[in-house]
Amino acid sequence: MPPDAKPEPRRGPRAPPHTGVEWEARAQSRVPHTEVHQFARRYLEPAQDILVVALAVALFALMVRILAELAGDAVAPDTTVRGVLGQVLFMLVLIELLRLLIIYLRDHHLSVDVMVEVTIVGALREVLLLGVVEIDPLRLLAITAFLLALGLLLRFGDLRIGQRTQRMERHPAPAPIDARAPAAD
Repeated sequence: MPPDAKPEPRRGPRAPPHTGVEWEARAQSRVPHTEVHQFARRYLEPAQDILVVALAVALFALMVRILAELAGDAVAPDTTVRGVLGQVLFMLVLIELLRLLIIYLRDHHLSVDVMVEVTIVGALREVLLLGVVEIDPLRLLAITAFLLALGLLLRFGDLRIGQRTQRMERHPAPAPIDARAPAAD
């Protein structure tokens, strides 16, 4: 065989098509369900994005209203600390939900770790509003187990591994300082 000659491609059931005619024939033979996917991507995803933007605007408007109420309650003489803390925690839940919607618009997937964080803050808000002393002990035990499970999921689950490795790659740990090395003058 001459040195510039190419070896014959393997022909068989697993050999990929290697001519332009075969690729054209494959491209023209469409699988029926792929057109549904193309329709969904072309029309339904932008419509869904519009709905998510509308939700984000509504959440933002609700946040402005809650903030105005919170400012009014700050100067009212009959305001309880528990009520103000409840509104602040509700505002934090709304902020996290808005962040979840923004992440969805950017990445087109829901961030499970943000949903877990929102659930933790929401459960803590309910405990604060009800008062730990007034909650039935069995219900308090169930809430504690729920919060513990969510905390363990957030800490040890696979929810933050990708973010942790990305953060470590962007900001590597500083090199340890050797006490024996002479200081630079």
